[in-house]
Amino acid sequence: MSTTTPRPTPARSPASGRPRRSVRIAAGVVSGAVLLTSGVAWAGTSRYFSQVTQIAIPGLTENGHSDPMTILMVASDSRQGLSRTDAARLHLGHDNYGAPRTDTMMLVHISGDANAVTVVSLPRDSLANIPAYTDAKGTTHSAHRAKLNAAFSEGGPAGMVATVESMTGVTINHYVEMNFNGFLSMVDALDGVEVCLAKPLKDQNSGLDLPAGRQTISGPQSLAYVRARYVDATSDLGRMKRQQKFVASIVKKATGASTVLNPAKLNAFLTAVAGSITTDSGLTKDDMLGLADRLKGTNPANVAFVTVPLDAPKKVAGIGDVLIWDKVKSAAIFTAMNKDQPIIATAPSASASSATVSVSPSAVSVAVFNGTSTKGLGSKAATDLAGMHFTVVGAAANAASPVGESTVITYDPKFDQSAKTVAAAIPGSTLTAVPGLGRTIHVTVGTSYTGVTPVTVSTATASPAPTGVKPRTAADDLCA
Repeated sequence: MSTTTPRPTPARSPASGRPRRSVRIAAGVVSGAVLLTSGVAWAGTSRYFSQVTQIAIPGLTENGHSDPMTILMVASDSRQGLSRTDAARLHLGHDNYGAPRTDTMMLVHISGDANAVTVVSLPRDSLANIPAYTDAKGTTHSAHRAKLNAAFSEGGPAGMVATVESMTGVTINHYVEMNFNGFLSMVDALDGVEVCLAKPLKDQNSGLDLPAGRQTISGPQSLAYVRARYVDATSDLGRMKRQQKFVASIVKKATGASTVLNPAKLNAFLTAVAGSITTDSGLTKDDMLGLADRLKGTNPANVAFVTVPLDAPKKVAGIGDVLIWDKVKSAAIFTAMNKDQPIIATAPSASASSATVSVSPSAVSVAVFNGTSTKGLGSKAATDLAGMHFTVVGAAANAASPVGESTVITYDPKFDQSAKTVAAAIPGSTLTAVPGLGRTIHVTVGTSYTGVTPVTVSTATASPAPTGVKPRTAADDLCA
């Protein structure tokens, strides 16, 4: 699908609303897990990247790569890959509903040190101010008020990004969208995902029929679980909390030993992810690999899920019933994002150290060179750095020329904080900036090299969630 220019609202019949919307919700739940599980082993091979669809989204090129990074994740109800039989079996209907749309939106912020992730769910029925846009026919539309999900159906991904940035005041660096079939593929690739129900849940519209208690459910059952709307007293809001738990469960399963240590299962999971997501063209292969490296050491207890705080709902002429964001409480969360502050107290670093840095070694890639005549010194340094959880790219090689006594750390100024982590791990080293070098830090070992020194990653001061807003984390008990 092309989104280089926004598209107009596609027509749809009233009867088509419920099944199509449910598909969007299911896809959106998994889109939130894609990012949080990308560090499992994505960096181990580049072949998965070739399966990812990329689109140009005007406005994101200026934002570029960033540490910290904020990503807008949405669902698409595209049924690509599903037959009419599949749709009927899954209670989805099989009509042609026009261009893809979205109901589920999550704003995901990754801290600069990759030690904290904040996931904010944005309700579809939020009252939004949609900026002016030009549709696919070249017609210019003025700014207007509508429900938040209209930003996508009217203006496509570009319209969605512009609207969310305008409403939150948060700069969006990248965009990730997942289609419906990805939901089933990901869950089944993991051999099901665990949920915990306080009571039996049954819903005829979605096909949901699950007993109470802790249990592992398959792709089709999971789809019904996240689709069901009328089993919660608070309807959409209750369902969003259920979906957040489900995303957390996927994160646990995908990063657990049963997946990571099983090559076949891991390959199936990553293949399902890669074949089901669309990203902005600015999210390059190197960015994805870097993101995987940065996230692989993130503590699940530091992954916080929250729904944007709401005020009393209201009815707006010409729009209908809408949800109104609590200005004070929502602003507090988005301000924390802008300041790169977690909304929960982050878990302390397990390492003891004589040096404190802002970027974890696990988020830093290094290439090692032997700048001495001592055979094997480069390989020793590579082994030492790998032991501290730095990502060592390739085998140690000989430098083009000797560097003398001091180890030289060459880095791109864009990644100066990463370079400081390497320098802290190698006391007495020298930092040299080389614009355009890229994410990988070059370490050229000098004759004085004897080993590495542990470092401590500083924990950013948390900006507590507003009173009455209680985030849950990916480490919380599903039954809590």
